[in-house]
Amino acid sequence: MRFSIVSFCLVLFLFLGSASFAYAGFVYSVVDDAAGNMLYGFSADDATGELTLLSGFPIATGFNGGGNTNLEHIAFDPVNKFLYVANRGSSNISVYSVDQATGALTPAPFSPIASVASQRTLKVHPSGSPLIVGADSFASFVITPTSATPAPGSPYALPTGVSPAASALSPDGTYYYAGGNSGNFFAGYTINASTGEMTAIAGNPFDSGASNPVPVDVDSTGRLWVFGSRQAVVRAYTLASGVPTAVTGSPFAYGETGFASVAKVHPNGNFLILPNRTRAYAVSAAIGGSGAATTLTTVSGSPFGTSGSTSLAAAYNTAGTYLYVVNAGSRNITKFVVDTSTGVLSGATVLPANTMGTAGSNSGIVYVPYAAASAPISIGGRILKANGSAVAYARVTIDGPNGFTASTLSNSLGYYSFENVLSNRSYTITVQSKLAAFSPASLTLSGNVIDFDITETAPAGFSGSRR
Repeated sequence: MRFSIVSFCLVLFLFLGSASFAYAGFVYSVVDDAAGNMLYGFSADDATGELTLLSGFPIATGFNGGGNTNLEHIAFDPVNKFLYVANRGSSNISVYSVDQATGALTPAPFSPIASVASQRTLKVHPSGSPLIVGADSFASFVITPTSATPAPGSPYALPTGVSPAASALSPDGTYYYAGGNSGNFFAGYTINASTGEMTAIAGNPFDSGASNPVPVDVDSTGRLWVFGSRQAVVRAYTLASGVPTAVTGSPFAYGETGFASVAKVHPNGNFLILPNRTRAYAVSAAIGGSGAATTLTTVSGSPFGTSGSTSLAAAYNTAGTYLYVVNAGSRNITKFVVDTSTGVLSGATVLPANTMGTAGSNSGIVYVPYAAASAPISIGGRILKANGSAVAYARVTIDGPNGFTASTLSNSLGYYSFENVLSNRSYTITVQSKLAAFSPASLTLSGNVIDFDITETAPAGFSGSRR
């Protein structure tokens, strides 16, 4: 049996072997302690959401916390597979490579990164670079698999009236917003992914009209969500070239007053669920409408108790079926089951108090999805015309994560092959030939494949670049 790509981009998943097991993601949280930061890692069962402390944890970062309560001292980069941990008291950032098959961490060769004073929030660009730090100034670092280098002009002075407690990046990484520690203003910048440079958006900084505006997320439709915890409201903004404009109904009532906390819009885009750091609960609200007509309405039964102390940050699993809330005061985690159609939270289970030590306070939480370990494999097949005849000497190129690319020519019988390609990664194969036109083929493989044929996609009578 041969695999063939005909007239569309086929996504192929091959799972070889008979072994079966329960897939699990991983949850990490750092405890900020002036006597030494500690990093905790848990496996998160995909079937139940329950957490189990990973072997070898906790890990001492080897550096000190600031003795403060912070929201975003930990961030995960899914491109380079780095976990970043801020050591506020030491003004640096520990960096770990994550084994997404086991959850194990290995210090990166360039760890720690010398950073800026009073770090409060870490964000990673969707491309894996830059890493942006919000503190008493903004810092940006260009990241490669082996290095971290300050971007031109970094660090950048804070705009007047801005002090970041948390930050938000647009899904494409173009816009960055930060604020919430003090003052009425939040900052906005465009991000150059190549150089890491931060450039103020026109009108920066932006007056929210009330104290401590916390940017928590920019959703897939381009709306900026800002938590006004001190006023028990959420503000929503549309963005035009990064400039925020409040939607018609903003601000929206949201729980009770409290100190700043963070989480993101639900993965399906329909709900905003945030913990309340003062009240030991989480508020869930349904997002409706679009653009200036956006609405935000508290769901039935909200708020939902965490049974923890100082509930300040939360993270979803990939499917959005579980929400993990970290309780900084009781140093434990509350797991909720999320009804993805209604936004209602249920099935709360809470790790015992002081699961993560008896000193310091948790300063952020991240979820890292499971990914099978990689091994070198071979991919090959034939390049064919619609009538089944071979296309000789076509240029065949395979592209994958972290900038991986390789190219070869099909032989006189149309055969091509690539060796030492890593398994369990997503790749795209493109074919160029003067004899036929081909659509890109996307695939994810767990073992060798020698018959991945790619067939021309041009309709009859095609007269493009053939000669």
